[in-house]
Parts: sequence; structure tokens; C-alpha cells
Amino acid sequence: MSGGMKMYGKHRLPGRLFIVEGIDGSGKSTQLMLLQKWLVSEGYVTSFSEWNSSPLVRDVTRRARKSRCSRR
Repeated sequence: MSGGMKMYGKHRLPGRLFIVEGIDGSGKSTQLMLLQKWLVSEGYVTSFSEWNSSPLVRDVTRRARKSRCSRR
């Protein structure tokens, strides 16, 4: 095992994907930050990605917000 990285069975980097959904301001980023800090403290390597940065997701989110605002 290189660099103290934890292993699962025979695989060194099988990976796990955590998806957190919720409304704006619900604390998603805070919870993910706490999870990441804990995983790192346990010796796991982490990577963070925001799916809203994907053009497909960003366009859908923009349209949904625009639709929601026009209903008010």
C-alpha cells in the first residue's frame, strides 16, 4: 500500500461516488466538506466535483430557476 492509502480487497482505487441533493442553502457544501475532512483523516484520498459545472446540468438548472421565478 503506497502512501498510507486504504485499500478495498484487491483494488487500490475502486472509488466511491457520493451524491448530495438539496435546495439552495440547505447545507450540502458544509456536509460534503465535513465528510471530506473525515475521509482524509481516515487516510482516504478524495476528489470533489460539482455537477452543476456540467453544461448539461447547468442549462437544466438555469431553465428550472427561470421557470420558477416566472411563476411568482
